[in-house]
Amino acid sequence: MNHHMITNPEDISAYRLLIIRSGLRLELKGLRHSTNSIFKAAKQITGEKTRQKCLEALNRMIDEA
Repeated sequence: MNHHMITNPEDISAYRLLIIRSGLRLELKGLRHSTNSIFKAAKQITGEKTRQKCLEALNRMIDEA
């Protein structure tokens, strides 16, 4: 089994964006985390006010990285 470690700050940030985007996609399909922490994190990163706008902004950020 291969294990890959993400150790540099740029890769950690990119991975975090991917995780938040995945969670936001689930929220848009109706699954909600009890504390809305995914949406809160997405709003903090993007500055957007809706889940859909946050997802669009995250997609742009990931595509540009």
